[in-house]
Amino acid sequence: MSLQTHVSKQESALTVEWARAQVFAWLAVRTGLGRSASAAPTNQEKEELRWLGLDGESEGEQSEAPPWVRTPPSIEETPSSAWGEWSGQTQVAELRELGVLPEALLNFLALQGWPVPREEEVLSREQLLGHLPRHRQGWPPQETPPQAAAFDFEQLRRINHAWVERAHPERLLELSLPYFRQAGWLPEGELAPVVRAWLAEVVRAVQPGLDFLSLLPARTRLVFDYQPEYYLSVPESRQVMESEGAREVLRAFGQRALAESWLTVERFHEILEEVKRETPWRGGHLLRPVRVALTGLPFGPSLDDLIPIFERGHELDLPVEVKSCRQRVLEFCSVFV
Repeated sequence: MSLQTHVSKQESALTVEWARAQVFAWLAVRTGLGRSASAAPTNQEKEELRWLGLDGESEGEQSEAPPWVRTPPSIEETPSSAWGEWSGQTQVAELRELGVLPEALLNFLALQGWPVPREEEVLSREQLLGHLPRHRQGWPPQETPPQAAAFDFEQLRRINHAWVERAHPERLLELSLPYFRQAGWLPEGELAPVVRAWLAEVVRAVQPGLDFLSLLPARTRLVFDYQPEYYLSVPESRQVMESEGAREVLRAFGQRALAESWLTVERFHEILEEVKRETPWRGGHLLRPVRVALTGLPFGPSLDDLIPIFERGHELDLPVEVKSCRQRVLEFCSVFV
């Protein structure tokens, strides 16, 4: 049987269980469930609370909060996976470094201990406080007390994915800068307006499928670090290029693309139509080899978004060279033999 554990503030500070306890206490006060006495937070804890948006106190006298608010059940270790091992003792700083947004972590922690259907798990601060109408009002999500349960990393991934998709582009751009700088792809200091505008388009192109901000370098490698030798070692890419008709499509597309010093989206679609007339290939048999030649992968963001990113990025003064479409086709054809 899982036991509820009450860990001292000194031992639990800055862990997921510590943060969940703060979230429960904060929500309990603001939803009228009761007040939970606690020691004054340290400066480091105050910083984490501000990051989560847990600031200020509600006015008025309130009764003591239920026992499960004062002593929340444990968050147990999740089974090992490709994402690692996570538990209530995971540091909040680890989740911040992973690229979990504060609103996503607040949302996630508020639900820990209750089995919540997927379609009901993405909740804003206002929804948790019952300020917005929905099918169930406010917090807690269920009348029964929460139970000890394993850290549900897959739920955190889904919730963070939803909040990344909702994030304002300018805010997402600011949050992404440390990850790009750590990869060595951006200069230190203030970015030129033209670089910021271009980078915003890069982030916007990969935003729909992004789970965590720390995945930005991997998702945008095709922009900043296009190496055809590497991508041809990717099984999915190699399979596409070894499929029937791929070489014929690449030859017809390459001859035309190499004649363009700046490939526009309009000209790109004209070339595709010309290749259709010259070869019998259509649909994926046509588009996948072209995508692999330009990006290295047979999947990913829209080429209509990426082509302008490649061309404009090539003209920017960055620590790494963003290769133009012409360079990409030339380099790919030189190694794909």
